[in-house]
Parts: sequence; structure tokens; C-alpha cells
Amino acid sequence: MKPKFVPALRALAACVCASLLLLTAFAQDKKQEPPKMSEAEQQAIAKLNAAAGPDAKLKAGVEYLKKNSKAPSRPKVAGYLADEISNVNDPAQRLTLIAEFNKNFNQPAEVEMVKPTMIEALSRQGKFDEVISEGGKYLEKNPEDPIVNTLVAYAGANAVQRQPANADLARNATAAGVKAVELMEADKKPEKMDVTYWNNFRNAWLPRLYQARGFTLFFTGDKAGAREQLEKSMGLDPYDGNTLLMLSNIQNDEYQALAQKYQTEKKQAVLDQALSKMDELVDTLARAAAAMEGDARFQQMLPQVTEQLKQYYGFRHNNSTDGLKELIEKYKKKA
Repeated sequence: MKPKFVPALRALAACVCASLLLLTAFAQDKKQEPPKMSEAEQQAIAKLNAAAGPDAKLKAGVEYLKKNSKAPSRPKVAGYLADEISNVNDPAQRLTLIAEFNKNFNQPAEVEMVKPTMIEALSRQGKFDEVISEGGKYLEKNPEDPIVNTLVAYAGANAVQRQPANADLARNATAAGVKAVELMEADKKPEKMDVTYWNNFRNAWLPRLYQARGFTLFFTGDKAGAREQLEKSMGLDPYDGNTLLMLSNIQNDEYQALAQKYQTEKKQAVLDQALSKMDELVDTLARAAAAMEGDARFQQMLPQVTEQLKQYYGFRHNNSTDGLKELIEKYKKKA
């Protein structure tokens, strides 16, 4: 059982500029004097504001740039367009817009504006190697970005499931995951991010980051480290089917190793350890069955989990499954 997962992040969802008209934004910026604009420049910005949809806005932005490439208002225009692109849901369309944006708004700071949006789009297309590569470059200059660190960590968790796993990808993804967890646990909200968005993002993604690190460690051979990370994930979110599945895989391997050891040594202490491990496994499988029930993603996997659970539970209860249904019910998420 090797479930895969892809994050659905909005890399620039918390930027507050996107919904503001540019002229209003200039007027309300109290940190600096509004730039002096010619009538022609004001008309170009008004045309940009009036344009409907990201394609039209980008086209108007390019027209603005042709006559105002050195205008003080250029950074705000670029930021406005970058925010508009980040609101595009379709990843392919977003990447097309980014390519056009970069062709025109090609100053280093402008290119950086759309990098997180590009990285998130690549993630949604399953281009995990590119996410790690582009994300790594971005994080060299912006190491405190929690969203890009999260994207890179998740890309690594997906990429390492290809065998043999790429050691460099795994190492970079693990480092990003560690950094993302550090930022979230220290409550280091990015300056421009809305507080509510940050709290929701952190609460939702911290357990998934532990999960991603657990997957990365598992597929690179560190099952003990993977178990530790997955247990942390389960502690924060006890209802995630992917976490519970992988954790049950690890526990089953641990039980099988102890069972084989007992067959060789015939020591009571080893038997006690094996039975304790089986009880732990039964508990995790029951949690997994509860989490997976009714979830279409696990439709094919649920019967396998249920059958394995019945076998182990029955072994520990004199070949009876009495009480098993109640155990699963206990672990279902309450509405």
C-alpha cells in the first residue's frame, strides 16, 4: 500500500493587493509618497484596472510597460499582475501567463514575484523534480517562505516513491520540510500574509509536513525515522488515511520481524514484544479503516485493510471479531 498525495496550495492566496485597484492602492499607500504619473500613465493604469480577466489584464500591463518601463509605479503594476496570475486556478493557464509575464516584466525582483505561483502550478501538474529544482533556487534567496518550503517537501515525498529514489531530491525535500515545520511551530507568519489565512494554513499543513517527511524517510530506507514523523502527524491529525496506512505498513514490518525472531529464539520476552506490536498494529488498522470508509480515494484499498485487521484482531480475540465494529466506530471522525 503506497498512497501518493499532491498538495493543493494557493501559493499567493494571502497577498492582499490583488483585489485592489491600482490607483486606489497608490493613493492609500501611507509608507511613501504616491508616484507622480502623467495623464498617459494614469490612463494606461485605468485601462489595466478595467480589463476583465487575467489574460486581458496582462495584455494591458504589457501595453503599460511599453511606454512606462522606467516609471516609479512599475513595481506596483508588476505586483498587481503577479497577484492576478496567482488567482488563476488552472495550472497550465497559470504557467502560460507566467511565461508571458516574465518575457516583459523581466527584472529580477519581478521574476521572483511569480516564482511561488509557478512552483505551485508545477506541483499540481505532478512535475515534482521541477518543483524541487525551482523551489530550491527560490529558497536560496527566500529561505523563510513557509509555502514554498511546504511545496518542496511534498514534491520530495512524491518524487522519492519512484525507485530507486534520488538521494539529492530526498535530501533537499527533507531540508525544506524541516524548515517549514520550524517556521510553523515558531509561528513565523510572513509579513504580507493575512493572520486568519496563516493560522488555517499552519493548522492544516503542519501534520501533512510531518507526513511528507515520514514518506520521504520511509522510501529512502529510514523506517525508524519515518515512524517518528508519522506518529507526530497522527498526533496532530488522527484521521488522515495516508498517514495511517504508511504507519500500519511500518508496524506490520516491525511485528513480522519480532515474530520471526521469536520463531528462532522461542523467548517469552520476544513473544510479549511481538504481541504488543500486534495490538499496536490492530489499533492503527482500525483507525485507518475508520478514516478510509466513505472516502473514494481508498475504495480499492479499504478491503485489504479490513481483511488484515480482521486477521490480527481475530488472532488476539480467540478467532472472534466481536467488538471489532465498535472499535472502528470509536475512531471515526465525529461531525
